[in-house]
Amino acid sequence: MPDPVARDEQRGSNAPDLVELPPAGPLLSRIGFGAWQAGGHGWGARDDEAALAAMIAAIEVGLNLIDTADVYGFGRSEELVRRAIDAVPGARDEVIVATKGGVAWDDSGRTRKDSSPVRLRAAVEGSLTRLGTESIDLFYLHWPDGITPVAESVAALAALRQEGKIRRIGLSNVTADELDSVAHLGISAVQVKGNLLEPQEMFAIAGTARRAGALVVAYSSLADGLLTGRIGPDRVFASTDHRSRYPLFHGDAFVEALKRVETLKSVASRKGRSPAQVALRWVLDSRHCDVVLVGTATASHVYDNAGALGWSLGERALRELSSEVPLTRLTNEGDESAQHPA
Repeated sequence: MPDPVARDEQRGSNAPDLVELPPAGPLLSRIGFGAWQAGGHGWGARDDEAALAAMIAAIEVGLNLIDTADVYGFGRSEELVRRAIDAVPGARDEVIVATKGGVAWDDSGRTRKDSSPVRLRAAVEGSLTRLGTESIDLFYLHWPDGITPVAESVAALAALRQEGKIRRIGLSNVTADELDSVAHLGISAVQVKGNLLEPQEMFAIAGTARRAGALVVAYSSLADGLLTGRIGPDRVFASTDHRSRYPLFHGDAFVEALKRVETLKSVASRKGRSPAQVALRWVLDSRHCDVVLVGTATASHVYDNAGALGWSLGERALRELSSEVPLTRLTNEGDESAQHPA
């Protein structure tokens, strides 16, 4: 697969960052709008109209990829995506929508991983209705459930692709070995966590994704807001906000992360950029990632995030920031409660 960073360097520093969605698909902006936060669940109180305005701003500023999932707000996020696309003339033809299935939930909002073929088919049908479309541009297996073989899940998605209900298959939260085992079925994108503090999953999957011809898409690219520089040591999160339980925001890991944010702020000041722009640019310039996803419920933050496109950090800043990563997590990675829920 062509190196998107090298291609952008050939175009010039003021050129937009674009990458082709395989196989032979449309060009995507290298920053996409992540719509988990728009769904509300797991982020505390959220306002639909503010989230809708942020999505519309993303479309209008040229971020032509929107990433959502059926479980984000239990369908609420997908419904807002539909409203945003319908609100912008021509967006139906221009915006690429990615969604996911593989998590089920009950009436109380309790979730469980379920990547069985039956669940995936039901997820696709539900997403088609909520998104108001006859075919989904990119559909991810959200999480392997530990029971259904990944190959069986992907075979079910391949059947749905053959039926025309989805156009391309993606994998989310998988290992390099899992990706490699199903690459022959045609995987267009693989989505993993990747940011300046926690790039390990992105680094681990990149080589296999390149060989498979799949894009690497990074979520949590601003470490759930930590890399914006707007979260201080006294910040307290509501119990309905997943960050109240996410280990990166607690104890020694949080203290160390905030120290590294200070380095980020210093580089940002020198570059005349915001901390968020520099953090996103680091991921894009790392050569281990093709597209970053950023979620927000504020239109002004969308404009700021979009300012990470069309320039490069340069070797000095890249080395300075890279010398402090990855942040060693002071948590038990095997603990289900410690895992990022996206």
